Amino acid sequence: MIKNSKNRTCLKCGWVYFGVSREYAENEVKKFNEFFETLSKKDQKDLYGGHGSSIASYESCWCGNKYDNFRDSKPGDCPRGCTISPIIVEVK
Repeated sequence: MIKNSKNRTCLKCGWVYFGVSREYAENEVKKFNEFFETLSKKDQKDLYGGHGSSIASYESCWCGNKYDNFRDSKPGDCPRGCTISPIIVEVK
């Protein structure tokens, strides 16, 4: 994860994510896919829809907006206590 990473808000739909580095995302995809390959085909399908993870899940919002079209979140963007997912933040 990016040290002191900030939450990010999608500029298309307003959904909030927490920022991670591309390196972190790639490592998480690799770890999950290694685990996924240890499962039976039935468990792969029943538990995870039959497919592993990919970096694409870290590169865009659920609405399809790309990670580079986000802004730092502001107070009130996300209700306290809700679940948020990761999105890539390119370190400049």
